[in-house]
Amino acid sequence: MTTDLDDDGASTIQKGSPDDLVSSDDGLEARLGQGVRRERDATHARLVRNRNTALGFALLGVISLAAGLAVPDGRQILFVLAGVGGFAAVLTYSLAPGRVIEARDGRRVYETCAANVAGLADERGSTADRRYVPGTGGGADAVRLVVPTGSGGVGSDTADTALGDGSGREGLVLEPTGASFVGELERTLGGELATRPEVLVEQLTTALVDRFELVGRTESVVDSDSGRVDVAISDSAFGPVDRFDHPVSSTLAVGLATGLERPVDVAATAETERGEWLVTCRWEREGVREGESE
Repeated sequence: MTTDLDDDGASTIQKGSPDDLVSSDDGLEARLGQGVRRERDATHARLVRNRNTALGFALLGVISLAAGLAVPDGRQILFVLAGVGGFAAVLTYSLAPGRVIEARDGRRVYETCAANVAGLADERGSTADRRYVPGTGGGADAVRLVVPTGSGGVGSDTADTALGDGSGREGLVLEPTGASFVGELERTLGGELATRPEVLVEQLTTALVDRFELVGRTESVVDSDSGRVDVAISDSAFGPVDRFDHPVSSTLAVGLATGLERPVDVAATAETERGEWLVTCRWEREGVREGESE
């Protein structure tokens, strides 16, 4: 996403006549329609390419098998090629996605759900605090997003006591968006995330970029001594990261809560130096409340 700026660095808006506005709207709709068509054409091309690749491997297997039956001298090698071709065809066809959901459509669904839940939270007088609390038994599936109501907020003594297990105070207790992503990452890593913040953040940010493709680039700074991590986000597939329980911030918070086994507070703000958004996660170190040293 780009913004046109003038020489002073301020955004500019050009004014025009009503006729210009109408023609501009028509041009915008045409460009949007072309963009959607291009994206669908690219998706269709990928599917066709995958099917053609699978068909090519299958033909290689059939030809090698026929040649092996006809040419006894090279039968062993040709049969091996036939097996390789058949296996590659099955593997390519089975791994090729049968249905692809465009990022634009997925973002619209998420934005609608996020707006509905955020509206519900506002009606109940919920605060702006977002705390991801690990549950008993461990694992990403046990983490819950707790949105307290009232004036105490996350950080006060009363809120800390109540939110330790996600209960005991009025508010919303929700299943976070990032739970499914972190659960998939747990299964990929053999069922267990790292417990050191530096390694854990590396696992999560790498998964966001390479595995789930929720963002284009990340840059993280971990401060274990203060219990804080800042992650700069660029090219979010689901739009602004400061929305309610955004998949990116939710995945980071759920992953940290799961690996560290501690409640994690999250905030997302606009960032211009290192990326488009900055996600800040905080957690309490052991012994901090009691005044103990590490």
